[in-house]
Amino acid sequence: MSPVSQSRSLKLESPLISVVFAYYENPSMLKLQWDAIAQFPQAVKNVIEIVVVDDGSPSHPAGEVARGDTLPSHSIFRIGRDIRWNQDAARNIGAYEARGSWLLLTDIDHMVPPSTLMRLIEMERDPTVIYSFPRIKFETQDARDPHPNSYFMTKDMYWAIGGHDEDYKGIYGKDFLFRKRALRHAKEVLVEGDPLVRVGKITVWDSASRTITRNNTLRQRIWGYVLEWLKAAKLWRGVQTLTESYRRVV
Repeated sequence: MSPVSQSRSLKLESPLISVVFAYYENPSMLKLQWDAIAQFPQAVKNVIEIVVVDDGSPSHPAGEVARGDTLPSHSIFRIGRDIRWNQDAARNIGAYEARGSWLLLTDIDHMVPPSTLMRLIEMERDPTVIYSFPRIKFETQDARDPHPNSYFMTKDMYWAIGGHDEDYKGIYGKDFLFRKRALRHAKEVLVEGDPLVRVGKITVWDSASRTITRNNTLRQRIWGYVLEWLKAAKLWRGVQTLTESYRRVV
């Protein structure tokens, strides 16, 4: 019996798939996500969970964003301090707290259509590979390149890769280092025909982070490159994960 067939009559004790979002001051975008997720078919809701990790939002905490009462299993965690571009820690917390054996990790401005989830539920999943997705624009449905920061993999695979390195907190753009390690560890397979949907600022004003700059200071840029070199030369400590204090708020 497939997970979908089973779920029509019985909700699984543990979800098959945990969808993990990192959040920072995106209340309108998260509201759009909750509204869309509430409309998923029950067969999908019964075998997934949603995990949101708030990266210390000072003004609009994720736990205060309105949610309907028809959502699948979900949880919201909050990091205890507000550090710019600390989403690597948020992803690690989401991957650690997820109850599913498979993780779908993506950015808050990427929606996961129920048809894409259905494909992941029903297909023959290979635990030795990392899956990526095609992408379309929410506003026009035009195709975009696959998102380099969205993955579908087992929870075991995520931690075998080592997670995101929190030594780079505060430096924008260093999450690509997880991808480099991931592709050294496993083969990437594109889930043909089943996209993620990228929501732009023209539709939701806070779909992307807007209160913190993407421009690193000269010191941050230099330290980012030096740290990367030191780690590659094994002159610095290895990947650091779960270094931030956090709590569950929902």
